[in-house]
Amino acid sequence: MSTTQSAATLYQLQQLDLELERLVAEQQALATTLQANTQLKKLRMDHTRAEQELRAGLQAQKDAEWTLEELNRRLNTQEQRLYSGSITNPKELATLQQEVQHLRAQQSRQEEIALEIMEAAETLQETTDHAMDALRKAEEEWARSNAAGLLRRDQLETKRQELQAKRAQLAAAVDAELLKRYEALRRSKQGRAISRVEQNSCQWCRVILTPSEMQRVRTSSELQTCSNCGRILYYDRQV
Repeated sequence: MSTTQSAATLYQLQQLDLELERLVAEQQALATTLQANTQLKKLRMDHTRAEQELRAGLQAQKDAEWTLEELNRRLNTQEQRLYSGSITNPKELATLQQEVQHLRAQQSRQEEIALEIMEAAETLQETTDHAMDALRKAEEEWARSNAAGLLRRDQLETKRQELQAKRAQLAAAVDAELLKRYEALRRSKQGRAISRVEQNSCQWCRVILTPSEMQRVRTSSELQTCSNCGRILYYDRQV
């Protein structure tokens, strides 16, 4: 690749990089705008909190039901012993009767507790359903009012991917050391590593090149830089 071709390729690469920077900046600004709906954020938080409370409520209901089942099992076992006629010792029989009465009392209390927890879980389910419905309606309204922004977001992402693919293809054609030099200059020169030569002057800093500098830009086998701003000079022979 000739010096002129190298400079031209780097200039094209710079144009792509500048367009990518502009595009990414627009993407970031658009993302901020689309996320700025405080009411929608609150509804999302409310829904998340309601779901968490519902999960805790359902787990409490499950635990209460398990405890009740265990009490029922123990009570059934002891009642079978009590009424089986196998226990004839009066003292042992009295102890078993007391235990059965105690288990029945526990069963009654646990049934009340389980019922309360179940009703609380039902209320939590209703709250979660209402939160989900409110969030869904708000998101639908947000999508309608931000349809243009969402469309632009998708367009920008498609364009960014296209530009990145073109950049990768273009960068692959540049010598590795030259590409490294270009990247370093971009970091130190406000993203502008290459400056076109127009009307015998550096387009970036407007310093007029001497006749000898112009001659080197046109004919030298090495890339030339502006003596004032230090950017690589690109001379388009077709202009």
